[in-house]
Amino acid sequence: MGAKHLCVGSLALNDTVYANGRTSMADPGGNALYAAVGANIWSNQVGITAVVGYDWPPEYTARLDQSAIDTSGLIQKDEETLRAWTIYELSGYRRYFSRNTEVVLLTPSPFSSTPLTAEEGAAYSAAARRVHLRNSPLPQELAASLWNSVASIHLSPMRLETTLAWIEALQDRPDIFVSVDILPYFLNGNFDDPDLLHLLRRADAFMPSEAEAESLMPAYEVDIFCRQIAQRGPKIVVIKQGDHGAVLYDRQHDTFHQITPYPAQVDDLTGAGDSFCGGFAVGYLETGDPLQAALYGTVSASFIIESFGGLYALQINRTQAEERLAKLRQINKIPEK
Repeated sequence: MGAKHLCVGSLALNDTVYANGRTSMADPGGNALYAAVGANIWSNQVGITAVVGYDWPPEYTARLDQSAIDTSGLIQKDEETLRAWTIYELSGYRRYFSRNTEVVLLTPSPFSSTPLTAEEGAAYSAAARRVHLRNSPLPQELAASLWNSVASIHLSPMRLETTLAWIEALQDRPDIFVSVDILPYFLNGNFDDPDLLHLLRRADAFMPSEAEAESLMPAYEVDIFCRQIAQRGPKIVVIKQGDHGAVLYDRQHDTFHQITPYPAQVDDLTGAGDSFCGGFAVGYLETGDPLQAALYGTVSASFIIESFGGLYALQINRTQAEERLAKLRQINKIPEK
C-alpha cells in the first residue's frame, strides 16, 4: 500500500533553549515533519518528502517508519541538515537563528556597532538562499512509486522557485489534490504577479497564515483577499490565525466559516499551522467537504501544540482524534456530515 497523502517541504534539527533554562539539542522539526504528523493522526497512508543531511539521526526516520509514515521520499545528501537555534521567551515569543555553517560564517555579531555593508548583506542573503535550496526536495527526485500512489500533495512553505517546480510537475496530474502554503511573498496586493498566478492556477487549496496573507496584501480584508485569491484558481482558501483558529472560504458556495480552535493545553505553538494543513488534506479527501476538512486540520493542530517537539503526536491514534473532532463540532455548531 503506497502513500496516499504526501507532505513536501523541509526537515530540520532544532537546538532549543526554553524559557526556564532547559536545553534540548538536535530536536526533529521542519514543516514537512509537522504536516506529515498532522496527517498521520488521521491516516496510515501518509508519506513525507524532504532532504536530510549526513547529520540527520537515523532513529528519527525509524520513528516515522514505525508510525506508518512512508519515508521512501526522503532524499539523502552529503550536506548539513537545516539547523537552527530556537529560543523561547517567557512571553511565548520564539526566535530563530540559523546554525548552518555557510550562514553562520556570514552572520553579523550582535555586539558589532558597524552595520553590514550592502555587499555583506547580499552575501548573507545569498548564503541563506543556497542553504534552503539545497535542503528543498525537487519533484524529479520523487520516486515513481510515490507519484503513482498519491491522491493529495501538500506543499509546505519553501523557496518560491522550489514551490513553482512542484506546481509545474503537477500540471498534468489534475487527479491529485494540491494544497499550498507559502513563505512571506511581498506583492503589495498585486495578485496578478506571474509567479503567484502560476501557483494559484494549480492549487486546489491555498492556506497561508495571517503573516503570509499580510505579505501578499498589506492591511488585507479577509473577504476581499479570499475572493481575489479564489478567482485565480483555488476552490478553497484558508487563512490560519494561530490561537484564533482559521477562516475558511469555499468558492463553490461563496461562503465563509470562522473555525474556533479546540481548547487544548498549549505547550508549544510550533508546527500548528503545518499540522493543520496535513490534517486538512486527509479530511478533504475523506469527506469532500472543506468545512469538515478544516475541523480535521484543527484537531491535528490541537494535538501538536500540547507538547514540545515534532514527534510527540505520533502517539495519537484515530480514536482519540475522532473524540476530539466530535467535541470540536459541538464547539463550532457544525453537524457531522
